[in-house]
Amino acid sequence: MSYTLTKANILAGIQCHKRLWHEVNQPSTATQISPDQQRIIDQGQEVGVYARQQFPHGLLIKGHGHQAIQETESAITSAAPCLFEAAFRYGNILIRADILQRHPDNTWSLIEVKSSTKAKDEHLWDVSIQYYVLTRAGLPIRDAASMVINNQDCFFPDLSNLFTLNDITHQVVSLSEQLPDHLQQFHEILSGQESPEQTIGQHCSTPNPCPFQEGCWHHVPAVSIFTIPRLSWDKKHELIQQNRLALTHLPATLKLTANQQAYVDTVLCNQPQFDHAGIASSLAELTHPIHFFDFETLNPAIPRFDGLKPFEQFPFQYSCHILQSNGTLEHHDYLHTDCTDPRRPLVETLTGHIAPAGSVVVYHKSFESKLLRDLAQIFPEYAEALLSINARLWDQEEIFKHYYRHPAFLGKTSIKKVLPVVVPGLSYESLDVQNGAIAQAIWDDMINTQDLVHKQQLIGSLKDYCTQDTLAMVKIHDALLAP
Repeated sequence: MSYTLTKANILAGIQCHKRLWHEVNQPSTATQISPDQQRIIDQGQEVGVYARQQFPHGLLIKGHGHQAIQETESAITSAAPCLFEAAFRYGNILIRADILQRHPDNTWSLIEVKSSTKAKDEHLWDVSIQYYVLTRAGLPIRDAASMVINNQDCFFPDLSNLFTLNDITHQVVSLSEQLPDHLQQFHEILSGQESPEQTIGQHCSTPNPCPFQEGCWHHVPAVSIFTIPRLSWDKKHELIQQNRLALTHLPATLKLTANQQAYVDTVLCNQPQFDHAGIASSLAELTHPIHFFDFETLNPAIPRFDGLKPFEQFPFQYSCHILQSNGTLEHHDYLHTDCTDPRRPLVETLTGHIAPAGSVVVYHKSFESKLLRDLAQIFPEYAEALLSINARLWDQEEIFKHYYRHPAFLGKTSIKKVLPVVVPGLSYESLDVQNGAIAQAIWDDMINTQDLVHKQQLIGSLKDYCTQDTLAMVKIHDALLAP
């Protein structure tokens, strides 16, 4: 069998042999990349391009396949001081190196750029694969480093210290010595006509989600050990080995926390559990007008606006339904639709929409609370109003953490799981945007597109989603009050 392995293939094989076989032999069976996954890929490429600016004399290898290898050889021969995306082949392995920096003695530094704040284990393997190929292809590598994001003391607009370099030479050399054994295994696996047997487990999603997971997990029941809240992977692996995936097959000796046992009991008796007194006591804390409120935010690796650090959240949208004491319901929202800083106009609008009195209902309070406190620091002229809103936050999720359990929640308390159970017929399934991560990707697309028709479609999708978040809280509130 003739095949070429890339870094991605080898990393997939280290994670799971079955994934490697499918990537090489049946790539078309992979699950389609979602908009939020594509955004992560795009962000990584953006960080990579920005990193090149730190090496002003670098040469970008633009070709593909054999042409890229020839361009790389020519650049090395012509004494190029620094190469971006240099291509090398050793045996049947083809790699592209983010950055290769030449030293006066014609040795090279291998630099891998990552859109994260530290080098992870899988990143070390990534660089070790490159080191293995480069050294065996005859390129003398002096050292290896990871170039990662500095989110400690880098603030926009000064991005001169956006990156930090970490020497990882020792770890990379050590891992590269293990590669021949892996490659021999991979050859044997890929020589087979059928995919290898592989037990499901943590490797299906760690360090990266497997695009072939659906086929391997088809036998896992919807209500399974994987829905038990915070069950350790040690316990999950033990149960997998025993083929005890359904909650009805749990061994009596399995030790669970009180919360985990309560979930299992709820599922096994197939009845929701209510603490009516607890629910009533919590709802009694609310005062009209009741504001049902939700932010949508973005946290790019490369900050865009004054004072922001890498990966720091900033809001670009909100929705607010306001329930008056007479039962009337009104809706207000804000969506920033261009590339300028959304924070000030959002705050100005927000402080006009939320009254100076009345509860502010949110879902997962800590998120909105931090954003409000951060905005109060950035805009001191609005601090009093913003901190007042923060002081009146009331977390609807707490009801489902403490007083209301349902087997159909599948051990979760997120609004996406709670809503269709508590309010049948209302869910996110019909929306173009179905979660916050997709909203981030859609917003980035919307503010950058030049297609005005497409832009309006994306604006509508974002407004529908954020409006649904706060309307969902209203409907859940109504259901909780119902006798």
